[in-house]
Amino acid sequence: MTASPIQGRTNVDILDATFFSGPNRHVRRSAMEVLLDLGPYAGFRSTDRGHFAKGLESHFPGLLEHHCSRGYRGGFAERLREGTYLGHVVEHVALECLYLGGERGVYGKTREAGDTTVWIVFESETELGGLAALQLAMAVVAALWDERGVDVRGHLDAFRAQLASFRLGPSTRAIVEAARRHDIPVTRLDDQNLVRLGQGVRQRRIMASMTDATGIVGVEAAQDKRLTARLVGDAGIPVPEGRVVDSGDAAVQRLAEWGGPLVLKPSDGHQGQGVVMNLSTEDHVRAAYLSLAESTSAPLILERQIPGTAYRLLVIGGELAAATERRVPEVTGDGVHTLEELVVQLNADPRRGPDHGFSMSWVPWDQDAVKCVADQGWTRRDVVPEGTRVRLRNTANMSTGASAHDVTAEVGPALARDAVRAARALGLDVAGIDIVTPRLDVSLTEAGGAVIEVNAAPGLRMHLFPDTGSPRSVADKLVEHLFPDHNGRIPVAAVTGTNGKTTVTRMLGHIAGLAGHRVGMSTTDGISIAGDVIKSGDLTGPWSARLVLNDPTVEMAVLETARGGMARGGLGFDDLDVAVVTNIGRDHLGQDNIETLDDLVHLKALLVEVVRPTGKAVLNADDDYVRAMADRCRGEVVLFSTAGDNPYVTEHLAQGGKAVYAKRGCLYYGADGRETRLIGSRALPASLGGVAAINVANAAAAAAAALALGMSPSEVAAGLKSFPAGGAGLNRGRLEMMQGDDVRVLVDYGHNVPAITALGEICRRLRSRTIVTVLGLPGDRRDDDIRASAEVVAGFSQRIIVREDADRRGRAVGEIAELIKDAVRGAGTVDVEVVLDEGQAVRHAIMSAEPGSLVLVLYERYGIVRGAVEASLVERGAPKPQELLEQA
Repeated sequence: MTASPIQGRTNVDILDATFFSGPNRHVRRSAMEVLLDLGPYAGFRSTDRGHFAKGLESHFPGLLEHHCSRGYRGGFAERLREGTYLGHVVEHVALECLYLGGERGVYGKTREAGDTTVWIVFESETELGGLAALQLAMAVVAALWDERGVDVRGHLDAFRAQLASFRLGPSTRAIVEAARRHDIPVTRLDDQNLVRLGQGVRQRRIMASMTDATGIVGVEAAQDKRLTARLVGDAGIPVPEGRVVDSGDAAVQRLAEWGGPLVLKPSDGHQGQGVVMNLSTEDHVRAAYLSLAESTSAPLILERQIPGTAYRLLVIGGELAAATERRVPEVTGDGVHTLEELVVQLNADPRRGPDHGFSMSWVPWDQDAVKCVADQGWTRRDVVPEGTRVRLRNTANMSTGASAHDVTAEVGPALARDAVRAARALGLDVAGIDIVTPRLDVSLTEAGGAVIEVNAAPGLRMHLFPDTGSPRSVADKLVEHLFPDHNGRIPVAAVTGTNGKTTVTRMLGHIAGLAGHRVGMSTTDGISIAGDVIKSGDLTGPWSARLVLNDPTVEMAVLETARGGMARGGLGFDDLDVAVVTNIGRDHLGQDNIETLDDLVHLKALLVEVVRPTGKAVLNADDDYVRAMADRCRGEVVLFSTAGDNPYVTEHLAQGGKAVYAKRGCLYYGADGRETRLIGSRALPASLGGVAAINVANAAAAAAAALALGMSPSEVAAGLKSFPAGGAGLNRGRLEMMQGDDVRVLVDYGHNVPAITALGEICRRLRSRTIVTVLGLPGDRRDDDIRASAEVVAGFSQRIIVREDADRRGRAVGEIAELIKDAVRGAGTVDVEVVLDEGQAVRHAIMSAEPGSLVLVLYERYGIVRGAVEASLVERGAPKPQELLEQA
């Protein structure tokens, strides 16, 4: 967290801060969510001190444009004058600070959290920028409220400079905006300028204007001015005559041979640093050499100075994209202000800022500037007569304040060919060719000009924001160079819901893999690429989604997207081709500000809201909450159902929609007035012979998603037919049946009322003599939810072995077990025991089960449970599991 730009304690504290880099439950753009303790400023309205609103508006006149919740210009100003709480004011001031720094976010919301605390959400492009804006807003509001003097303008200027260091640079930002105009997804990969354009196997990467096709050999060659001159000269393109000089005497000797003027520069310089021009006398040459030799260890190059004007020619993908004349910064006297004051006025231009973060750079008062003005007979304290122009630099470089003037239309075909050939001579796909020539309409040879330098990763801002002439769409040209025939997208599907999302994700990934796609998949079990597990763990949040989409071998992404990741980190993608919502049930309530079922629906519906207009949302027609999400979808809705003659499916099909549904023991696909049989429910291995109705529903969801992604009905059927109930690595831990000699063990991850209810029905239909359940529940659930789940288990079990999770999620040892035991005993006469350790509980349940029993294990740690089950079944006389026999 950065320090507050305004010194001194404000008595306002940031208690918690979350940055969402993509779509989230508040807004579909990046945003900050902050818990703020207002301390002594809590409870006050903006009207409680008469000076406050007027003072705030005088410092931030842009607040008059804010709509606020009223939805029209001036809405916030009305709230401010009527009286609104100071937390709300901080939100709007933070947004305005970001706007003044170049961002264009408009969304903000403030709500009460406690007596002195508020939750504030506001759009921000970066985490550090959002925090800096918030800290500035807090400090300014507190200072104005307390009537303390504060230099708001000075702090805003400092904030603008700070914010520019967090945001993408102007070249990268322009390319990103162009990519979005071309419907190409964009992801920032670091806190600098490394950006992924596209996804998976179709992605490209840029770092400013340098692309993943920019060869390292070309970049290294461009860094060496001697090598650059040689390569360009060997291509038949004029370059200045030059030599490396190793002493002042050698430099003076060259002056005697060539005559002046000459240019001296370091061989590895960039952005015009260290370049000394107009050397025509021995004293000047010797002084320049001694000065540069002290400041750099690089060899020094002395060149003939080419007469003419300096230009930058931008080459992209073998074509001239733009040409600009760069002019040295200068000021014009007014007879009143000193030269130093005129420079301050020049740098006050809002287009200017530090380095490359703005359209134009500040003009620095450094040794080069002092020498430049001194050579013209001025000092910084001199008042410059009206109309008198004073140059501030000898070199026209954008990083030291030069201005740009577009001349693209003046460049003739011959000069354009010279520029393209110079870029090719170094092997650069994108290059900035610096030339000096007296004419643009002919070749360098004919005009007597020369290539001075070739730049890898050239800045684009001089072409995007010229002082005069037409801005050039060079960012679009670069994007079109990288993506000549596609938009960089791969098919992306995401699955959410209360239950079934892991199985549906695995089913969909399996179907797609069999259909020939290289699938990247994230689930509660880990991340896999083409079936190879590359990272294990519960990985269903934005980080895992980005990992899959970053992989350059992935052809299709299938992403389980759980509540926790969505609530705490938002989404790891901006939009989707297919979103699947399996069902909505009462789980995880009371966590991450999700208090009610409506809150949960709002969060889960985020996937539906980010479906592309050309995409599809696959929704459960048997779930009222899920079905209602159809109104939030910009694309097409595809329904799935296992409820027989679902009237919503019937109506949807009659209106030309698509659906996967159960009928007469089979799954069918309805589309375009036709009905196609996919597979019989009993033919689904995952249905345990038709017993597991929940997996029939999961299969319907996966089938609908696969069809929505363009797979054929036959490919869907083949995938479902070969997808097992559990084990075999495809769906381990989900309705996984393990057969012993005289007992069966069913392993599942069910941990809420809807899932456990479905499991109870499956256990009953399996017709075992006794049902023994090993039960543990997550400690972060509400006590009432834990009791409700335990009561459901008590309703279908004859024995219950209560265990406890290793991760108790804030609970004391034995606390959850005691809750479960009391709930079970209160629900009936079920035999209940407590064995806290998960592995020991499983072994005890199996070893003490009567012959013919079914042991249901609701697990936390799959590996421990699987090992305990296998060992216990073998100990009871069963042969080793088939998987172990195959390995042996």
